[in-house]
Amino acid sequence: MVGYCGLLCNECPVFIATINNDHEARVELAKKYSNEKCQFEPEDIYCVGCHEIDVENSKMCSACKIRACGVKKEVENCGWCNEYPCDLISEYVPEDSKERKRLDKIKSNLS
Repeated sequence: MVGYCGLLCNECPVFIATINNDHEARVELAKKYSNEKCQFEPEDIYCVGCHEIDVENSKMCSACKIRACGVKKEVENCGWCNEYPCDLISEYVPEDSKERKRLDKIKSNLS
């Protein structure tokens, strides 16, 4: 499954920790992803893929601006969007990242 941002869900540590119900991984990821702007608890480390309705229970995913845009535009992922690449993608997904290259490939295959 490809997320709106081009991330492969089965490679995402949050998705993997959720699917495996791995509490120790959730504790470590909460520490890793917490910063002065946002603090995560282990129970916040929850995601079953950004296309799932249940993602609203995820503190991380429910606040994702890219996901919100993709849901609003009803696209499979950002590569399917007529406005791709946009300022939002440029801000959060580096041009040289695997995710951006994946979205670029999706976009080029649709053209």
